Amino acid sequence: MPNKITIRNLKHIRELTFDVPGPGVHLLAGANGAGKTSVLACLRRIGQGNAFAHHFRASQFSTSLDNFDGAEIIYLVNGRQVTYAYGGERWVPRPRSNNRLLSEFGYPSVFYIGATADRITPRPEDFNVRRVAQAPHELREAANRILGTTKFDALKTINLTRGGGNSAFVLQSKPAPGAKYVSEKNLSLGELCILKLIRELMHCPNNSLVLIDELELALHPRAQIELLNYLESMAGQKRLTVIFSTHSVTLLKRVQQHQIIFLEANDGAVTTVKGCYPTYALGNIAYDEERAPDHVIYVEDESALYATEILVRHCISARFRDHASLFPTVHVVPIGPFISVVRFLARSRALLPPRTTSVALLDNDVKTENVASWRRENKHALLAEFQQHENSIQYLPWTSEVGVVQFLRDGAANAQRRIRDHFNNHHLQVRQQDIGEIPAEAGGDQRRACKAATQRVIDHIADALPNESESHVHKVLFQIFATWYFETNQAAVMGLIGPMLTRVQQN
Repeated sequence: MPNKITIRNLKHIRELTFDVPGPGVHLLAGANGAGKTSVLACLRRIGQGNAFAHHFRASQFSTSLDNFDGAEIIYLVNGRQVTYAYGGERWVPRPRSNNRLLSEFGYPSVFYIGATADRITPRPEDFNVRRVAQAPHELREAANRILGTTKFDALKTINLTRGGGNSAFVLQSKPAPGAKYVSEKNLSLGELCILKLIRELMHCPNNSLVLIDELELALHPRAQIELLNYLESMAGQKRLTVIFSTHSVTLLKRVQQHQIIFLEANDGAVTTVKGCYPTYALGNIAYDEERAPDHVIYVEDESALYATEILVRHCISARFRDHASLFPTVHVVPIGPFISVVRFLARSRALLPPRTTSVALLDNDVKTENVASWRRENKHALLAEFQQHENSIQYLPWTSEVGVVQFLRDGAANAQRRIRDHFNNHHLQVRQQDIGEIPAEAGGDQRRACKAATQRVIDHIADALPNESESHVHKVLFQIFATWYFETNQAAVMGLIGPMLTRVQQN
């Protein structure tokens, strides 16, 4: 049983249950007001007794303002439970015998950092150049890498007289003799936050809990990515559990789906969605232009587009039937002739976010005819072009028009019933004379005959439906065919489409 935190009647949260994740970097996302900072505050209380007083401050002037009466925060740890309830001035544990239960979470240290501008500026009487020391190499190197600079080669620290262990950062602006320094107040908010974070991560014990509250607000997107890389490296080295509250589109597009925890608020009831695709989170918090798909499938033409969209839809429905919030967003894009699809596949990767995968799904005749003939004729250049992307190229079970004609001809009654049901018109017919003679041998003649037959069937149906366009009938016909094919060949289709919904982008 995972350790849990349940929040009830706190601020705008009626109820929220949060499963505390294991080691690794986790992004905590959600719209404004979903409860991200409240969750971090409750996590912070695991190791810092003043966390509630810091985050949930009641008014000192009126019981009608910022009052937390009725609020409860429940911790379930190793099957045991303690509830903290607001008692007017402080948060009281129930039962009191479990007031030390939070230590059983097993974190030797809990560290919290947000995008705050608190700076330490040495007073003249505190500043003594003899107390200036070189900042650790690891700190300087990490800060330079994250922030894309070399300025922190000159980073120093100074221990101040006031407060034990009170240390401030200074940058040496002029070398000795006559060295000059600038204090923390001359650092940007992002620079200062990064330095503090690195320092804490360097010194925190293994297996600690690290809480980061929207720190990316002070960072450029490139620095956000470098910070994420650094956090993942440190989490791996020290088995840290890092929970990073964020609105960053850059970060959400960068991580794997199991690293995303999304808080979805609905009239005070907050649902925790673990492992959703980035598009699910971005669809709730991002602008339209920032909502990149999780997967892109490139096909040759509109016929393949209409059929593939339906196959993908059925596969997603079958696979994620009971977990609608986890399904991916997939775009199917028609490109043109098959060789153009393959070349576009190579170029397009530079245009997509790192976590958006792309594959080419070509008509079956490319494999059975074109590639086969290249092998026979030793066309090594063309074969090499395909082989370069072979892990990202798959093939439909049919050439689109050939598959449709076989469906209309061999299952005429079934096809006609499905077409009539879709258009709610019992007079529609699939006439065999529209299909005509189709060459039995696969190849160019068969494809051309099937293409012409498909167009005749579309024209006949469109003529019988004055309110439907030819293009709409074309789309519906291929959708009906794809639905039938999925129903009769579900395992094979799942085997083809399923891996496309989970594969990691290959660079």
